[in-house]
Amino acid sequence: MPQNGRGQVQQKPDDEVVLLDEQARPVGTAQRLTVHDENTPLHLAFSLYLFDAQGQVLLTRRALTKKTWPGVWTNACCGHPRPGEDDVDAVRRRLGEELGVTVEHLSVALPEFRYRAVDASGIVEHEICPVFVGTVAGELDPAAEEVAEHRWVAWDDLVATARATPSLISPWAAEQILLLDAERSRLPLAGAAAGEDPAEAEVEDTLARVGDLIDRECAWTEQMWSGLCAAGPVDLLSPDPGDLPTWLRDVVRAGGKRLRPRMCHWGFVAAGGRPGTPAHEHVVRVGAALEMLHAFALIHDDVMDESPLRRGAPAAHVVAAERHRQGGGRGDAARFGDNLAILLGDLAHAVADRLVVPLPDLLRDCWYELNLELIAGQRADLTGAAAGRRDAAHAHDVAALKSGAYTIERPLQLGAMAAVADPAQQEILSTYGWHLGRAFAWRDDVLGVWGDDAVTGKPCDDDLREGKATMIWVLGAQRLTGAAAETMSRITTPQSRPDDVRVLRQALEEAGVREEMERRISEEVEAAKAVLDTDRLSEVGLAGLRQEATAIAWRDA
Repeated sequence: MPQNGRGQVQQKPDDEVVLLDEQARPVGTAQRLTVHDENTPLHLAFSLYLFDAQGQVLLTRRALTKKTWPGVWTNACCGHPRPGEDDVDAVRRRLGEELGVTVEHLSVALPEFRYRAVDASGIVEHEICPVFVGTVAGELDPAAEEVAEHRWVAWDDLVATARATPSLISPWAAEQILLLDAERSRLPLAGAAAGEDPAEAEVEDTLARVGDLIDRECAWTEQMWSGLCAAGPVDLLSPDPGDLPTWLRDVVRAGGKRLRPRMCHWGFVAAGGRPGTPAHEHVVRVGAALEMLHAFALIHDDVMDESPLRRGAPAAHVVAAERHRQGGGRGDAARFGDNLAILLGDLAHAVADRLVVPLPDLLRDCWYELNLELIAGQRADLTGAAAGRRDAAHAHDVAALKSGAYTIERPLQLGAMAAVADPAQQEILSTYGWHLGRAFAWRDDVLGVWGDDAVTGKPCDDDLREGKATMIWVLGAQRLTGAAAETMSRITTPQSRPDDVRVLRQALEEAGVREEMERRISEEVEAAKAVLDTDRLSEVGLAGLRQEATAIAWRDA
């Protein structure tokens, strides 16, 4: 089989392309070298725009021996996925064949681009042609039969050329460049020199869309609420925090890491999903619903734990109780605060459920399972603490159900479902999510005992004072003896002493519990990353999941 100067196998003369109908569905195949003529049928292709570390974009001049558009300046490379070949694999294969390099941070910027063009000889190009962008890795070694010459140019200069004199470049590039410029956040331009990752820009775009959808849903809820309740200031809660819909909007806007929408995004991308497609809208909707569900869980959790702080500010039940006192309300202020916070959480759950209504059945079924897991985990946490459970199996179950599943594993699964992941992809993501979910939950446990209140935004005494059935408590029950064990057994009873939490925290660290937790977290992260040694998921998704694993496991809040 013929090879080029780099020792790589060239395309065979009988390489096939995938033929498509007008709805972009595969309808057959044809030989690549014979399909292009005056009546070229619609078929699948791709284009790649390659950037360097300074944010310049590569232009190549097609070899004079090319059958179509010989000698024309165009983007880095184009090609056709073979039958059964993934688009990303096709891009990498063709880039190696034409330019002898690899690509980093590869992502699709224009997933649904299509065009039809006729060259001077009358030959037609008629393609559905997703447009990819990425950064170059290595030195160019162009194949002479493909590329006559090349040069790196500033992106803005190329855009100016496409606008003013599009005839100087290929017709597909003239269209693509202007469309890409409208999506500049997806391009590795000036930020590339500072290490900006275009894949991270796509995450931020997803999160921005999630925020916009939350704002729209909150506005709709406020409008509906105004038709149900009497006009004017609400008793005791006006002007601040306001009635429940306004209050909820402010709670959800107050921040947080948006971790669950991030995991949903990476599950989608890893399974081959493309931002900007209709399927991506499902990811945005799920992400918004997850944020609302998270608000529900935090508000109710603070009531159940009697926690005074959330994200560095008074918890919802504390705010309502204080408004009751300031307004001279009747009855018990604390009970009033708990009741209003419960209603606020209920409203968050109602909004979350409304958000998932338009989703496909498969995603909705997963959503309801996620809800049941969260509630089951919270129930197990409460009953286990009350019963004095100290066994590792119970601690594992609570961590998985209450924290790991709805934070990591299920969002990944929902994102992958939106991308129509195959069973092998789902299995990999589920295993990754299970391990990382444990690491997430255990980091929460560590921060709940040894965290900095000013950074975590919540008290670091609550878990020990309540005797929560965490892995820390399980390890402490196994390791502590003497006075430390007595402190541990006393701390959840009426005989507890003011200094017990501080004493127990110190005793746990001296007994090596904190060190053991760090060891376990590291093991789970390594196990999560190990399953990512696969070619079943997209490279950009794998890179994102690896980065998330590190950030999640060693966060400080």
